[in-house]
Amino acid sequence: MKTPTLLLLLAATVSGCISLDGLGRGPSRTDSERNDHPSSDERTPDLPGPAATTDTTLYYTAVRFPDSYDWQRDTAYGKVGFELLLCREGTTLLTLPNGPEAPFCADPDRHHILDGHLYTERMLANETLIGRDGVELFRFDGREFLLGLLQDGEDLHTVSRPVSGKGFSYRVNGKPLLTRSDGSVFGSLTDPSYGPGGALYRNDGQVAFCFRSGYVTTAAHYLARDGKEIHLDNILPGRTVLDLKQHDDQTLILYPSFMRNVMYEGRIWPGERGYAVTGRFSDGTGGYIQGLIESSGLSDMRPVCREESAVMYHSAEETCAVYLSQDGTVRWNMLDGGGAGSSGEPCHFFSGACAALAGSRFAIALTPKDIHRPPRILNGSRTLDTGIYGYVSSVALEISRPN
Repeated sequence: MKTPTLLLLLAATVSGCISLDGLGRGPSRTDSERNDHPSSDERTPDLPGPAATTDTTLYYTAVRFPDSYDWQRDTAYGKVGFELLLCREGTTLLTLPNGPEAPFCADPDRHHILDGHLYTERMLANETLIGRDGVELFRFDGREFLLGLLQDGEDLHTVSRPVSGKGFSYRVNGKPLLTRSDGSVFGSLTDPSYGPGGALYRNDGQVAFCFRSGYVTTAAHYLARDGKEIHLDNILPGRTVLDLKQHDDQTLILYPSFMRNVMYEGRIWPGERGYAVTGRFSDGTGGYIQGLIESSGLSDMRPVCREESAVMYHSAEETCAVYLSQDGTVRWNMLDGGGAGSSGEPCHFFSGACAALAGSRFAIALTPKDIHRPPRILNGSRTLDTGIYGYVSSVALEISRPN
């Protein structure tokens, strides 16, 4: 597919394709997923997250265990009872007890909040179950991780990858429409730059995602729209692609260098005010800087923090880096007026789904490593004590738009 090119920060523009020459990727769901990439309403909105200009509601999921069980050691994994909770602003909406056929498990990276609903995944011996609000929707053969999901009326679109090996499958209601044995998908459900639906999003009225096939520097790159793959033949030969997205019927391509900056990882953030990139940049002395480049004004890279493993969050109003420090505390740096913060005690930060940014409002789940201390959620200037014995597995800030 021939598509025109626009060099990031508006060096050149032709409609259809944007080459972001120097912008990367965010955190992956598992170590094996990391290796696949180089270093609302029922119709899910397009990729960019809106600024928090209307009511913003906090949702979170949590796993509650019996008081007598040491869930951190978890010596009886899969054999002890637990409850999966969906909460809104401190009020419990769902309490789901586990069971042998329940479409969910306790693993924190398999609970997903989308449009106020709780979507879950669970792998059994030779099949994968997908559920919503505790009810099984469908199951399919094989053990796979979800990378993206999108609810479209009565239809649930998913894209997933096998636990071991390469490849992926795009399905609607569990029925495969596109399956590749050698491809890897851009994006995941714990990558903040891809939004709540992960690798799947709506673009120009179609369900979209991007993938590549082959070794990183010689790979073929593709768009997928409603299950139909489209080959991109204008990717520069021999160039590593750090991120690939579709937005407003354009293809956004991220390469590892821009102006004086060299990137190792990064992500594209399409938005109403232009494009931004967050990522891990070289500092020129053998170290790294997590930073931001914005499309307006040909801006230089703005440093956010020096922690190599930081998870980056971005909106039109704020940019934030979250990371685990050497003393076990969870820390965050805000770029535009939000300051810095710390959990103050050793805490878990299970994945990028444990924090969210909407406009200037930031929320983060802090589950202490002291098993006797309940998790809490910092939500803007407020602290919400959950009071549960267990952990918070994900948070979401969902924006209610005016009618």
